[in-house]
Amino acid sequence: MSDSDSTEDFDQFADRMRDLSGDEGADETPSDDGEDGEVALAFGGGSETRGLQTTATGEPLGHVTASEGLTVRRGDHEIIGYIRSDTRDELRLGDYIQIPYPSREDDPHAELLTAVIEIGYEQRADIDDKSDIRRGIDGETIDERQYVQAAELDPIAIVEGSDEDDLERSTVDRVPKPFTQIYDATGEAFLQTGLNLPDNGPFVGHLAVGGERHPPDSPLAFQLPDGTGSASTPAIYTHTLVTGSTDAGKTHFTKNLLRQLASDQTYEISVGDDGTEDRLLGMVVVDPEAEYSGLGDDPDPGDLPDDVRRELEAEGIEVGGINTGACGSHDLRTFAPVVDGKPTPDIDGVREFGIPFELVASHPELVMPFEAEGPTRAALRDCINAYFGDAAAPTYDGFIDYLDDNEDDLCDDHDIGDNMWRAVNRRVDKDYFSAVFDSGTHQLTEISNELFQPGRVTIVPVNHLGDPEDMEMRLVVMALLTYIVENKLSNDDPDESVADTPLLLGLDEAHEFLGDTSTVQTRSIVQSFRRIAKRGRKYNLGLALVTQEPGDIDDQIRSQLRTSIYLQLEQETADDLPIPGRFAAEDLATFSQGQAVIKAPNVRPVEICGLDHPVVRHD
Repeated sequence: MSDSDSTEDFDQFADRMRDLSGDEGADETPSDDGEDGEVALAFGGGSETRGLQTTATGEPLGHVTASEGLTVRRGDHEIIGYIRSDTRDELRLGDYIQIPYPSREDDPHAELLTAVIEIGYEQRADIDDKSDIRRGIDGETIDERQYVQAAELDPIAIVEGSDEDDLERSTVDRVPKPFTQIYDATGEAFLQTGLNLPDNGPFVGHLAVGGERHPPDSPLAFQLPDGTGSASTPAIYTHTLVTGSTDAGKTHFTKNLLRQLASDQTYEISVGDDGTEDRLLGMVVVDPEAEYSGLGDDPDPGDLPDDVRRELEAEGIEVGGINTGACGSHDLRTFAPVVDGKPTPDIDGVREFGIPFELVASHPELVMPFEAEGPTRAALRDCINAYFGDAAAPTYDGFIDYLDDNEDDLCDDHDIGDNMWRAVNRRVDKDYFSAVFDSGTHQLTEISNELFQPGRVTIVPVNHLGDPEDMEMRLVVMALLTYIVENKLSNDDPDESVADTPLLLGLDEAHEFLGDTSTVQTRSIVQSFRRIAKRGRKYNLGLALVTQEPGDIDDQIRSQLRTSIYLQLEQETADDLPIPGRFAAEDLATFSQGQAVIKAPNVRPVEICGLDHPVVRHD
């Protein structure tokens, strides 16, 4: 038999496996006890009936082969699919494949959901392709049917049931049969069950394979668990990381995600001594580049055509600026911190607030930006405690005057020597402290009920304060973050506006503020965030950290970010990250804008595509 004949026979056999009805040959006989859709398979001259119904709607791509082994085991499987020559061009790495199991008495219909993790060619016959005189090579085309294409399939879960409304997911505990046909998995209910995707919650993106939305005709929405249904804890309280290189689309992606969170979904929170209430989510976004105030406005018509807008709305995706009437649950306001000598950003409706020195009473580390020896820190704390014990209306300038006026008494009362006294004064007498503390007409503590409240999206731009390395910006951001975190953590008369609001704290350029532990000041905020990261659900506070340098975020904080969204990243950055699932650093390096890998709580890591269009203003 020629190579060409053997090739044709092999593919014809695959066709017959699909169409077999029991009357085409001596070795194939009908089965009297088979149900409609069952196939009688011939093995060794006899017939064997197996229930091979499938919920897949497409034509088979090939079949399971056992020629080199076929096993499932704990943590390691070997399932190989032979791919028909006429379907090879359709197969992509990452494709979802379903494989029906034979029916079992008294058991529901079951199919195996797998993902393609390797595709390759193998020689079928004694041929090679190292010369242009070989059969099938005419200078331009190759008869690839002389090769076998095999795909390694990674089992994900068994999906049981045939009713879309009553599917169940179970662990892979049985092996599919050799010669069972394999199909492209495109059923929404089948995929949603097999991947354990929640069927409600804020929209993040669409399920994707190779940068293309999947299923192609009706892409499946990836939604964050919101605490309803089987998800006991809202995903926002288990914290989120959005990371990507410059121009990867992370701000676009994050804005669209935050807009989805501005919905009428409520979250239970403890209020008072014993009661609870369901309240809307409040959000605070620290914005180093003044980009997020656009959440309040509609996108430009050129950025979101009317037909696309209607399609997104029909899919249940929140579209339109928070302050435009498109959002009936939330409102957005921009609050800019005031620092002497720094202009207030030119943003419509901006409201100013200052950082009061009174915060230093409970957070003396705010005036310890540089490392100091233990005795010097103790002396400084003694002076701060003495001042706040005496001052009726504490201010930074009042504190400096207090040190000047009470040097002798303070040194005597707290055993402070001359050298240590000079060290204390060097650390607290700084121009940036004077510029930051008590500036403006409205202090944070006076208008906290405006910044923090259910249904309020608070944007805090800080780009007007300089670079993140500048002490003015660093001090303002540290003071604000400290105020939020400590009032969430405290049981001792906290600010009710913070404590009684379900809160999402968004922090762009997060690595600038949550990585450095070289000073008392920065170490204190990192330690507070470690506590929040570990116990966010208890305190009704979620973190949404956005960064292009995820490796610079404190390891203990990063390890608690249960929802991780990896957009395009340079390979040297991605190499140091725990990329989830079977995705690799080199995969992320080739992603296009909006293409991402996501790992959410209790959901298998998958590829998604964010929206191509902004649903709010994005300059």
